[in-house]
Amino acid sequence: MNGVPLSVRVNRLFSLAHDLDGPEPGEDTVAAGVSRILGRPVAPSEIESLRTNDHEPPEPDVLRAVAQHFHAPEQYLAADGYHDYDTLVRFKIAVREAGVRHLSMRSLDASAEPTTAEMESLIPLLENLRRSHGPLPVASPDPRQT
Repeated sequence: MNGVPLSVRVNRLFSLAHDLDGPEPGEDTVAAGVSRILGRPVAPSEIESLRTNDHEPPEPDVLRAVAQHFHAPEQYLAADGYHDYDTLVRFKIAVREAGVRHLSMRSLDASAEPTTAEMESLIPLLENLRRSHGPLPVASPDPRQT
């Protein structure tokens, strides 16, 4: 999985950063946030170049600030060591895009997080659910649970 280009990982952060019915944040919004983090101006075109892989090697401080803007670990935009977080990002996007409002992992103990392998196995199922049925309707609350 180490072959995932930086531009793909940056675009996944953009994709994760919105609700199902909302738009992705724009490069201008992210550039403003990154500028605040760094204390210096960063042009929207610099953020756009990260998304299109049309850039010189990016400045490490800009990558750190982009990760911080999206509340992601800095390592996610580094050269190595991002596989587990990338899986988590893809999983969260797949859950949202499938319209899943609640996901219960019954095979896990209540305090355990799903493993990377478990999330990897669920991503295709969630993507297929979205393609097959569109977003799931929101179920009305069960009156017996109140």
